[in-house]
Amino acid sequence: MEEKIHGFSQMEIVDLYHYLCIYVSKLEHIENQTIFEEEYPKTKELKKTMSSFVCNNCTKESLKVIGLAPMDDLVSMTKCRSSKTLSFLHHLRNSIAHGQLEQEGGYVFLIDYGFEDSTKVFSARGKIKSSTLFEIVHIINNNIKLS
Repeated sequence: MEEKIHGFSQMEIVDLYHYLCIYVSKLEHIENQTIFEEEYPKTKELKKTMSSFVCNNCTKESLKVIGLAPMDDLVSMTKCRSSKTLSFLHHLRNSIAHGQLEQEGGYVFLIDYGFEDSTKVFSARGKIKSSTLFEIVHIINNNIKLS
């Protein structure tokens, strides 16, 4: 049986790392949804895929009370960018880069946080279907080249 790390297979980890590289080199600088869609028109299908879960903008205070076991198909975020798509992609990048992504029971749990005055402050928490997360990752990986 294949060893898994945080519930992810080796191939899934490769896919997540590929996404991470694309995000850092190609997407991090994009300021709004219009520019994103103009530069990468084949990613428009992200909106349809992301419609299968709720991206909720909230305050830091309300994010504290959500708990570490969020509701299915809900991602709550602070520090939102100009669109929910760009915000989600940003928080996904941070969750991967900081090892705060875990797969269990057909779902992926993601957490993004920073520190303010030595206190951990959450900026995103969520739980979405693994298949949805990897559909998003594959849309990015298959339509944006690292070259």
